[in-house]
Amino acid sequence: MLWAQSVPGMRNSQYRLKTDIPSPQSVYVERVPLSHDDSVQAIVGLQTRIREILAEHAKVLQRSKTQLGILVYSLQQNKELFSFNAALPLTPASITKLFSTFAALDKYGTEYKIETLVLTDAPELRDGVLDGNIYLVGHGDPLLNVNDLEYLAIQLYHAGVRHITGNIYGDDTFFDRVTNRRIYSGDDDEVQPTPPISALSIQRNLITVIVSAGGTVGKPVHVQTFPSCHAFEFDVKAVVAPPPKPSKKRRKALSKRSRPMLTITELYGQKGGKQRFVIQGTLAPHTTISRQFFIEHPAFVAADMFKQRIEAAGITVGGISAFKSAPPAVSELVSLQRPLLDVINIINKKSDNFCAEHVFKMLGGGKIDAINPELAAHDNHTVYAAMEELQGALRQHRITDSILSDVQIFDGSGLSRRNKVSPVAVLRLLGRVENTRFTNEFLNSLAIAGLDGTLQYRMRGTMAEYNVRAKTGTHKNVSALAGYVRTLDGERLMFSFMFNGNAVWLYKGLENKLCQLLANFSYYTPKETPAALDSTGAHEEYDMN
Repeated sequence: MLWAQSVPGMRNSQYRLKTDIPSPQSVYVERVPLSHDDSVQAIVGLQTRIREILAEHAKVLQRSKTQLGILVYSLQQNKELFSFNAALPLTPASITKLFSTFAALDKYGTEYKIETLVLTDAPELRDGVLDGNIYLVGHGDPLLNVNDLEYLAIQLYHAGVRHITGNIYGDDTFFDRVTNRRIYSGDDDEVQPTPPISALSIQRNLITVIVSAGGTVGKPVHVQTFPSCHAFEFDVKAVVAPPPKPSKKRRKALSKRSRPMLTITELYGQKGGKQRFVIQGTLAPHTTISRQFFIEHPAFVAADMFKQRIEAAGITVGGISAFKSAPPAVSELVSLQRPLLDVINIINKKSDNFCAEHVFKMLGGGKIDAINPELAAHDNHTVYAAMEELQGALRQHRITDSILSDVQIFDGSGLSRRNKVSPVAVLRLLGRVENTRFTNEFLNSLAIAGLDGTLQYRMRGTMAEYNVRAKTGTHKNVSALAGYVRTLDGERLMFSFMFNGNAVWLYKGLENKLCQLLANFSYYTPKETPAALDSTGAHEEYDMN
């Protein structure tokens, strides 16, 4: 028997040991001999209560044209406890991430490292000189940043390199160059814009343009980027505006007039992979504004940033920066290796769309059936290969049927509205996780209710807190939650709740209530009243996760 307890815990940690996770609340349960009829009666009571919770909101569910599927399954008893539309294919939103991360762990394993390689076509290093080119080759690391490039540059210096006669190239041909998620998923609309998905990404493929005004009226504004890079050009037409006069009578008008009248627009279709920005208007003295843009050609930008870091490390470079695939005859100089689990933890706990799309394309990466990889990089071959790899893993583990699949997935993040998954397919996957070589790693990647990830603020102060481990899913007209929960008796249940309709705020509250109901479930008689059902987060704003 466990005493009821409430431990605040660390709510923002990415990685946790089991000892770091607070124990769920508990109550005394009077254990008496249980007959078959008692067990059946308890399950019937659970089913009745689930139907009552749904019936309480029947009018709203009907008015919002809700389609829903619910499935609850006991791992210990190997049987369904509740099922409603369990085989109905629904839009899963970010529940999709469970499938892409499962397939990635199944293919690569828990020890896999995502490599970013520095290669050279120089025949040898002689007296500190590399008489050839450098190739920065990406394999899908979505977290590559400037600090990583500095590390690689320093490693080059430690390897004895002092001068490079050729160019610094970025090589992104491990993926195709169809980098727009909406295009390769076949979506009709842009549910949520994502930066380009590239085999060689840098700084999450985001660049910040910063515009600052000095103190001299009429002078041009100052423009820079973070991080700095020569791959960006600027057409500066903006100047420092005169400060507003401190007149009380005209304060309102002057205040309105003195607001920053400055625009930053991007000119598309520039040659050579560069991005050009036009800055127009005026900016008040001693003020700064900034705006973030997607990096159009990540491989080129990464190569240019790498060139700067190489030079900063004390190595001279005779050539330029550009993007180009590495030739067959190259040798490795240094490398950076990022654990796949680092990325999967971010995907499942924080529902990171950018990382999820990279891991999805990693499933099909490197499969270029063409003599010229530069030409092959411009079709969708990586995504097609990824879909085949994912479906193959699901069939192998009997998560889907080889004849009629109830899992249709077109991207890795779940942003695609074309994705269709049934609650029973979700639970088949969660059940299969229990018998894989990556069981613990997958379970630990899920968000914990009331503690971290996308469940950090949900179900607090209830029996589900620190208990439920699950993946969330949210679109403007979709809400889903799937994972694991322990009952008062310690029985492990799997659940999948999927709602499609126009009442996401209600669906979130229902998910919370259903999880709390399962956490409170017992075949016996509690001596204390379990915590009341909670709708924490039911009226909050939600991202697409």
